[in-house]
Amino acid sequence: MMKLWSTVATLLMIALLLPSLALGAAVTPTAKIVLDGKPLTTEVDPLNVGAGTVMVPVREIFEKLGASVTWDQSKQKATIVRNSTKIDLTIGDSYPIVNGVKEKALEVAPMNVYPGNTVVPLRFVGEKIGYNVEWNQKTSTVLLTAKSGQGPGAGNNVNPDPVKPNPASVLVQSIQLTKDQLLIGTDKNAPKPNVFKLTGPDRIVIDLPGTELNEALASKLVANVGEIPSLHPMVEKVRFSNFNNDPSTVRITLDMKANAELAIAAAAGQANKLVGVLKAPEPGKTKYKVVIDAGHGGTDPGAISITNKKEKDFALAVANKVVKLLEKEPNIQTYTTRSTDTFITLDGRSEFANKLDADLFLSIHANKAIPSASGTETYYYKRPESKAFATIVQKHLLNATGFKDRKVKEGNFHVIRETTMPAALAEVGFLSNAGDEAAMYTPAFQDKVAASFVKSIKEYLKIQ
Repeated sequence: MMKLWSTVATLLMIALLLPSLALGAAVTPTAKIVLDGKPLTTEVDPLNVGAGTVMVPVREIFEKLGASVTWDQSKQKATIVRNSTKIDLTIGDSYPIVNGVKEKALEVAPMNVYPGNTVVPLRFVGEKIGYNVEWNQKTSTVLLTAKSGQGPGAGNNVNPDPVKPNPASVLVQSIQLTKDQLLIGTDKNAPKPNVFKLTGPDRIVIDLPGTELNEALASKLVANVGEIPSLHPMVEKVRFSNFNNDPSTVRITLDMKANAELAIAAAAGQANKLVGVLKAPEPGKTKYKVVIDAGHGGTDPGAISITNKKEKDFALAVANKVVKLLEKEPNIQTYTTRSTDTFITLDGRSEFANKLDADLFLSIHANKAIPSASGTETYYYKRPESKAFATIVQKHLLNATGFKDRKVKEGNFHVIRETTMPAALAEVGFLSNAGDEAAMYTPAFQDKVAASFVKSIKEYLKIQ
């Protein structure tokens, strides 16, 4: 059962601060960063989340400012070290630790916005490691200037030698983009690449987990970024870097001239070579994977209504109607966590969607609280793209239910926290409210709710 009071005050504050951002796998740039008069560019765009609070990709920015950055995957913690200052920042935790001492709460906690990318408050970290930070509201620009004796020429962490390959890692030995193909050569079996797209400007990013650049490629890095020319008509240039140390990851970025899709896999009979082919999207050919999650089920009834009806039955009825409607959409491949009255663990639901590499996840629920509580609310967890999806879901769901608008809220629910794609959890109405409950178990009402979910999914995916 989803509880009415699950969203705590700090999360509500973050939800209010974050604006509605661009849909899809990327975020529209909302701030610029200038270091001593020179613009800083990053793969993940800085986010202005209000009142001059700018969130920036932790590794890309602070390594350029002369700090070392390490990532603890198990603790979801980034550690930034420069000279005598050590800063620990944990995803979702508003309280930073500086040299072992807990500081006052940040306005916005560190968060993940894209695979492998953590954003943190620029002002807090920048000032701690020796920079003056100023905000120009008119131009949405952060101006960084080094404090006396603290600039990029100071300290022991500045301009480090290229990361030396770890003999136990897979070494990337060659990167080439011809007029037809992207070719990546490795010394051992190449890993499965993680590919995603960014906009503003358009880029395709290929992360290779468990890899490092060999010495020849690493020697070409300048500020941890190397470039190779592109012969492909759709690509401006190719950039590469030793992007991460834990786990070691080589990142290859294609700066695009045009929108394209990348299909990449090991070459036939050559496990140590990846071959990628770029193609323009074909209208009407794209298949989006959408997972519909009917809450609870089996031995887990969920909330019990005032007339002893079960939340699991309402969720399943609506979910099956959504699936049936989506099956008519040629651009959508629909999956469901359960289509019958069966028990599925929360881990099982999120893992199912993640293993599918789904494009969208929607969890359907009903609420319960005091009898006077009524209305519709939709939850997301931290990611801007999830908030964007939840906002669309709430808009169409309100039109379908006619219930009170209880708004879009941030909630720490497992299925929207652990899924890696844009995800929303809809609380359609209150089973503890006589008016809500009377409507929710009627077929006509469920039909309208199901149709509203389909409209939301199509709007988010930009399907006509």
